[in-house]
Amino acid sequence: MALLVDLAEGLDADGQLAHAVNLARGAAIAAPGHSPAAPPGPRKNRERGLGRFRRAPPRTLSLESAIDFALCTAMTGTLADAIAEAFAERGIKRMFGVPGGGSSLDLIDAAARRRIEFVLCRTETAAALMAAVTGELTGVPGVALTGIGPGAASATNGIAYAALERAPVIHLADAPADGATAPPHQIFDQRALFAPITKAQVRLDPETGATTIRSLLDLASAAPAGPIHVDLSSRDAGRNAAAPERAPAAPKPALDADAVERASSMIADRRRAVLVVGLQARRCAAATVRLAEALRAPVMLTYKAKGVVADDHPLTIGIFTGAKRDSEVLSEADLILFCGVDPVEMIPGEWTYDAPAVVLSTSAELAWPFAPEIQIVGPLERSLAALAASVDRAAWTATEIAALRRALRCPLTGDGHTAESVTETLAPAASERTRLAVDAGAHMFSVMARWPARRPHDVLKSNGLSTMGFAVPAALAGWLEEPDRRAIAVTGDGGMTMCLGELSTAARLGAGLTVIVLNDAALSLIDVKQQRRQHPPIGVRYPSVDFAAAARGLGCAAWTVGRREPLEPVLAEALAHDGPGLIDIDVDSSGYRDQLASLRG
Repeated sequence: MALLVDLAEGLDADGQLAHAVNLARGAAIAAPGHSPAAPPGPRKNRERGLGRFRRAPPRTLSLESAIDFALCTAMTGTLADAIAEAFAERGIKRMFGVPGGGSSLDLIDAAARRRIEFVLCRTETAAALMAAVTGELTGVPGVALTGIGPGAASATNGIAYAALERAPVIHLADAPADGATAPPHQIFDQRALFAPITKAQVRLDPETGATTIRSLLDLASAAPAGPIHVDLSSRDAGRNAAAPERAPAAPKPALDADAVERASSMIADRRRAVLVVGLQARRCAAATVRLAEALRAPVMLTYKAKGVVADDHPLTIGIFTGAKRDSEVLSEADLILFCGVDPVEMIPGEWTYDAPAVVLSTSAELAWPFAPEIQIVGPLERSLAALAASVDRAAWTATEIAALRRALRCPLTGDGHTAESVTETLAPAASERTRLAVDAGAHMFSVMARWPARRPHDVLKSNGLSTMGFAVPAALAGWLEEPDRRAIAVTGDGGMTMCLGELSTAARLGAGLTVIVLNDAALSLIDVKQQRRQHPPIGVRYPSVDFAAAARGLGCAAWTVGRREPLEPVLAEALAHDGPGLIDIDVDSSGYRDQLASLRG
């Protein structure tokens, strides 16, 4: 026993094992002839031990098990420890945020001891966006930490993104002590603030918090995925937590075989079906491709699903938004098969197509603008596979599919550089594994149409919320998740201004990030809408910003390209740069008005 205590105390350079050693003193150690074992290694081994000692120390332990117990107990003492341990069990690798002086400090410390990185951001909005994109890429909830009051309130845009883009997120905000109301400095009902944009709003306490946080992680990931808001006071975060109660595994949803059979019969009676692929299909791309190829039908993809079926696949014809341009295809269809589409991906408007709709979805009771003829609700991959095994080929010819692809094209005209010409120059200059993030604005129509995606998540785009200031935080999150993939953020000047401080985050991280600013000194999409209403140009135009100078001041390399200056040599230098860089490109916005009219009417 003395040997165990000596070893544990020797490992306890910063006092983290004191509580564990005291508990271990009460355990009878039976290890005759057992030589001292090395302490458990990284988190994986500690997690292994944790499962054995979750509820109470056993009466008799081997020396190795006792050391494991000592370490594991120390790692789960407080509520902050219990939360961090739950994150580690789920494979969460980092948290994003701007810490306050309360529970966020406890959480950062507890997470660091489990090798969970804390990424300091310059705004809470960016932190929440980065957490949400991380959740989208991994399927595991992203984590955002904010301070009390103004810190929490500043995260609302990023949490709204998570809600409308179906991204799993845990938002942990500092909170006042339970019942504190006076003085009301920085105190308001944070859970009420987040109620409209989160799946649940919870205050954690030491008695049930270790169990509750695991349930919340499950809830965030459950279809449709989304954000959870958690209030946590510093006092509660630092108190000892009760051991978590293990909930039984949720039953796996069953395949609706009857709905599959009815859908197969309907497809068999139609010869000109069109597949529309949405965000739910990002985790079952292979099954989606197999169904498309079995049916030999043209495929349209939402912005979020871009790359599920590669853009260069012979069946891919373009992007689906629910807008006017889609009629070039959908008016020719005798059946529309929605594969993993969420209605949040569609532009609001009247549904004008007569063809029956068959919906394959992981979620029931979604707000469709039409009445689906048949809905198959359940595991999407199984639904896709069942249909692929039973459908006949449609009557589309390769020539007809190519004509549909051309019909969806909507070129952008202009003098000198435009969003379209920049994208057409950028795409071949970047490596095939580059990940692109695109900001909201008039430029995104051409960028999304002209950038080739070959895999899910090759392109990151805010669609359900369509928020500006998205591209740079999203690209950073993508690079952190896969640092061997270059990240490119394409943004307008308006969106860049909204997240300018995150260039310093990129510089601090040494990110492999290239930012392309399409600078036309206007909120161009709103400008076009204002023109169409024949209002004077008030509130949408402003003096041009020198983003290259700003980027240099924030620690990034930077270049400026005039409207008629060559772009290729600058792109080559920027993409080869070892670290973050920004290219400020003067672009012509005069073609946006005609392009928008063609796309949306």
